[in-house]
Amino acid sequence: MNAIVRAIAKRLPAHGRDRAEELLLGRRDFERLEIDGPSALTVICDDGQVRDLDVVRVLERHGVRGVFAVSPQLIGQPGFLSYAQLRAIRDAGHEIAFHGTTHDAFTSFPDVASLSDACIAGVERLRSEGFEVRTLVYPYGRNDRRVRAAAAPLFRCAFTTWFGTNARHANRYAIRRVPFGAYVGKLPGTLAWYRSIIDEAARASAWPALMLHPAGPGHTPSHDEMLSQLLDYARERGLRVKTAEDHIGEFAPAPRLAAAGWAQGKS
Repeated sequence: MNAIVRAIAKRLPAHGRDRAEELLLGRRDFERLEIDGPSALTVICDDGQVRDLDVVRVLERHGVRGVFAVSPQLIGQPGFLSYAQLRAIRDAGHEIAFHGTTHDAFTSFPDVASLSDACIAGVERLRSEGFEVRTLVYPYGRNDRRVRAAAAPLFRCAFTTWFGTNARHANRYAIRRVPFGAYVGKLPGTLAWYRSIIDEAARASAWPALMLHPAGPGHTPSHDEMLSQLLDYARERGLRVKTAEDHIGEFAPAPRLAAAGWAQGKS
C-alpha cells in the first residue's frame, strides 16, 4: 500500500506530494495532536534575518511573544541575526526555534540517519550558545513521513508551510500555517481576511499560526502595521497570542517515543 501511494504521489508537485502522502497514509500515533481547550494565535518568523527585529518591536508593543526560527549556519551572516541579538530576543521571552542547520530542505537528505545527524549537529551548536530549541520549522516547509520520523525524537512539534488553521485533529509534526505578508500568493491577505481567521478560532478550539518572512518579497512596513491591528483584534476576541512551546505544553505534553526506532526510519 505504501509503495502504491508513493508511486502516485511522485507524479504530484513537491508540496502536493507531501500532503497527499500524509492524507492517504494517515497519521501515526506519535504524530497525533488533538486541538482542544482555549484557542491561541502564534506568530512565526522564518529564517532569522535582521528584519525580524521589526516584528519583535510590534509584538513587544502589545506585550506578546513570538517564535523566531533560525539556521545555525546562517546566524551572524550579512543580513542575519547575530547570537547576541538572538539572546536579547530570547531573554525578552520569545521562543527560538530550529530551522535546519544549513537551511536545506529536509526531503533532500538521502536517508533518515544523515538528516538526524545534521539536525543533532545544529541543535548542539545552538545549545553550545545557550539555546534550547524544542520547536522545528521545516526549511521550505518540506516534510514527509521519513522526515517526521527523524524530527519526532528531537522536537516537541514541527511547523510546515501547508495552509491551515489546525482545528481538532492535527499532525504534531506537520502543523499548518497561514502566510502573512510575503508568499501569500493567490490568498486574499487582507486585514478583513485575517480577522475572519481569528473569528473562526475564537468560536471553537483552533490554533492559527501566522507565517512571516519579514525580509521576503511582499512584506512591507504596512504589514507590520497590519500585524499590530491583528494583535489588537485577537485581544478583543479573547484569543491569546502564545509561542508554540507555551501553547502546546498546555494541552499536549511531548509524546513518549522509542527514539531509536523512529531514528531508524520505521513507519
